[in-house]
Formats: sequence, structure tokens, C-alpha cells
Amino acid sequence: KIVQSCNLQLVNMWRVAGMLTKQLKMKLVSTLIHSRIDFCSALLNGISVKDRQRLQKVQNSATRFIFGQRRRRGVTELRKRVHFLPIKERIDFKMCLLVYKSINGLCPEYFSEMLDLRVPKMESMILKDDTDTTKLIPK
Repeated sequence: KIVQSCNLQLVNMWRVAGMLTKQLKMKLVSTLIHSRIDFCSALLNGISVKDRQRLQKVQNSATRFIFGQRRRRGVTELRKRVHFLPIKERIDFKMCLLVYKSINGLCPEYFSEMLDLRVPKMESMILKDDTDTTKLIPK
């Protein structure tokens, strides 16, 4: 469903692409494409490889839209120029950000209630290189 709605938005954006600046195209992609992907990033954690590839294709199409490129050209370098993380890394980053915010009290309380903060009691459980012994356990 996310892929379909993003592709529809991209088709509509391509219709007016000639009248837009690169900055405006980046704002449109951020608003209409990435916001849809990021909205449910917690649910996207653990999706199948096939579904992740479909989302990556959407992001690649959005990157091509920004630069006015058609298919058959690699987008990795273009994606780096606009500082877009690949979908897998984007989902991982959003999950880490949610956990960080919940640990530090920067998100709503119901997020923090979903995680249990646990500190090991035994000194023998601490690794030599491990300086932070805090562990997160989902409830």
C-alpha cells in the first residue's frame, strides 16, 4: 500500500517536474515520499527482502525525479549527493532514534513503557571492552 501511494505521488510529481527547482523537488520528495516511509518505520523493521526492495525502488525513483534522470542510470551516487540513506539503513536509523528518545525521555511516555531498561547485576556478565552495561528488552 505504501509503495502504491508513493508511486502515484511520483507520477503526479513527474507531470510538473519541468517547472520545479531541485530544492523544491527535494522538499516534495521529503514531504510526499519519505514521510510515508518514515511514518510506519517501526512496522517496517523486519519486512521481507522483496518488500524492502520495492521500497528501495520507490526511493530510487524519487532520487531520479530530483535530478531529472530517467531509468538505466545508477542512483547510488545521486542518493549520496542528496544525503538519502538506503531503505534498510533508514529503517534501522529510525528504530535506533526511537529507542534513544525513549531512553532519554524525549518521546511520549507510552513509547518508554514498551521498553524495559535492564542493568546486569553480576560483574561477570560485563565484557572487557563493554563500558555500557545497559540492555534494552522489549516488553
